[in-house]
Amino acid sequence: MQKAADTGAAACITETTTIVRSPAVLAAEVDGEIVMMSIEQGRYFGLDDIGSDIWKRIEQPCSFAALVDALAADYEADRGTIAADVTALLTRMAEQDVVRLA
Repeated sequence: MQKAADTGAAACITETTTIVRSPAVLAAEVDGEIVMMSIEQGRYFGLDDIGSDIWKRIEQPCSFAALVDALAADYEADRGTIAADVTALLTRMAEQDVVRLA
């Protein structure tokens, strides 16, 4: 049941959703990319360059809108495309309890 609740919450990301790193995840930078380990699940996760950039930007909790706006200022893509891509990434991360959405 917990997994279904997490998935539902992740699917409802809005501009005001706050993104927080999970305290149950250890992360380290290796060759410019982030490698993470879930303490609770005993799983490893890796992020590519852009995923690593997003991870660094959410070091402090922030709103979805602020994150997307910051990415749109630094990357050559329209805000809608960035928002869709970030939503997909955050949804997967929330399902694995790497981030928490409130």
